[in-house]
Amino acid sequence: MPNIELIVLARVIHVMAGVIWAGATFVLAAVIAPIAARHGTEGAGRWTAMVAVRVGPILGISALLTVLSGSYLFATLHSNDSSAAGLVLKVGAVAAFLSLVVGFLVGRPTGLKLARLSEQHSPAAATPADVLQKLSGLRLRAELSSRFTAALLGLAVLSMAGFRYAAAIF
Repeated sequence: MPNIELIVLARVIHVMAGVIWAGATFVLAAVIAPIAARHGTEGAGRWTAMVAVRVGPILGISALLTVLSGSYLFATLHSNDSSAAGLVLKVGAVAAFLSLVVGFLVGRPTGLKLARLSEQHSPAAATPADVLQKLSGLRLRAELSSRFTAALLGLAVLSMAGFRYAAAIF
């Protein structure tokens, strides 16, 4: 028999951390990364790098808490669920996990490299062409990574929000 207090605690952690993770990811993908990609050479790169360095740990911690608490909830409440609702939850869980993996393996290293490189080269000074090209490539990679993780996370959020209604739809 599952411990109801632990389930409630896991659900609270899952929802709160998920809101933080999704919200920060959507702002990063819709606002911060595009500004960095379009206006990085004008000095926005340093600002966005500072934001990313601050937001990165928040994203990482909230993502891990969301996935860990969600894994516990799934294993406890839905492990043998082969219904339409269970399938929708599984799709959402896979999307969230892939978003976490892409964020940690692509987004985070790209953001750290971008922050380091932006910190080393001030926009007021003449930046060598090879560094400008590298910065441009990193900005594009960061923008694409944030969009991809946001799309996966959007699928996860929609799956979690709608899984209870899957039986009525399918």
